[in-house]
Amino acid sequence: MSGSELDLDLASGRLPFPDGSVTAVVMQHVVEHLELHGQLIPLLRELRRVCADDAVLWLSCPDLAKVCGAYVADRGQALKEDRCRRYPDYSLGGAPVQQFVNDLFHARGRHRNLFDLELLDWALHQAGFPSGEQVMEADLLTAHPEFPPRHDDAQSLYVRVCKSR
Repeated sequence: MSGSELDLDLASGRLPFPDGSVTAVVMQHVVEHLELHGQLIPLLRELRRVCADDAVLWLSCPDLAKVCGAYVADRGQALKEDRCRRYPDYSLGGAPVQQFVNDLFHARGRHRNLFDLELLDWALHQAGFPSGEQVMEADLLTAHPEFPPRHDDAQSLYVRVCKSR
């Protein structure tokens, strides 16, 4: 988390917060950048340690189920069009539309995983969290209006996890 009040290495396995001191965590499009066993699950365990009993964890990431469904439906054309509406300068550089699916999977080498609700729930359970509830971006923005909207429900998975559920 560079450029914030704290400069944290989320993959280090240790957060500089006391036990039970955090009431909310919002990670938008972060978990897909971490290796599942060596980085993400240790981070989730650390988040469980620092979260208060009534804490809420909000996670979003590219949705494996939506991406695969979009590929089967139209080779990813609707997802590419959605991206182009949000980012008019986005381009596949002349490649066929299927390349958009690769962009989501790999993000030019930055993505380590894509998640669907079942896989993300599994990782949460490994860290001791209860199951997450799939929500929409609007739910996150209602709880945390200070975050800028991404308008990416078409390709993203949004999950809300209550630590004490």
